Amino acid sequence: GCSSSPLPVRPLRRTSRDGTVMASDAPNYGLDAELKAKQAAKYDVGLENLVTEWISSITGEQQGDATVAEWLKNGQILCALVNAIKPGSIKKVNTSSMPFKQMENITYFMNAAREIGVPESAMFGTPDLYEEKNMGSVIGCIYTFGGVVQVTCPEFTGPKLGVPMNVEGKSKKREGGVATQSGGLAGTLETERPKDRVGYLR
Repeated sequence: GCSSSPLPVRPLRRTSRDGTVMASDAPNYGLDAELKAKQAAKYDVGLENLVTEWISSITGEQQGDATVAEWLKNGQILCALVNAIKPGSIKKVNTSSMPFKQMENITYFMNAAREIGVPESAMFGTPDLYEEKNMGSVIGCIYTFGGVVQVTCPEFTGPKLGVPMNVEGKSKKREGGVATQSGGLAGTLETERPKDRVGYLR
């Protein structure tokens, strides 16, 4: 035998103190299922209905029997929504049924939403819609979009969704270099603690 062979490796079983096998040994889908359950609990059907009715009333497209994910998945309706609110925002909408073309449409919508003023924190990722990974964040984003439009697109006089949302100040602040969350937080903490300010003056 090889004398240089390493010591026999004991199989590592991650067990917690009381001897039960820890979750890290469980397959990953347990976590996914848990996340899905959490998202489902957070998912607001009432909000979904508001959002879909708003999209229908602006684009003239009907959801029919499709789920929201199926209805919005190819991105064409989202693009039509943006173009109805701000004509010419998306120059070329893909009508192809090829997945990458449909995902491109979703990206067009997101870029247009960002330009109109939807904050990054409210955006969703393409898989959230395309693979139905997180429809809650998709609906939330469109709802935020509806609020931002009321402020940044005053020329649009169609149906309104949500509350007017002024994000002008936020985007300006970002350019000023307060991009970090802690930076923003530090700013608010300072304003909340004027007592400390007095200490600096001594």
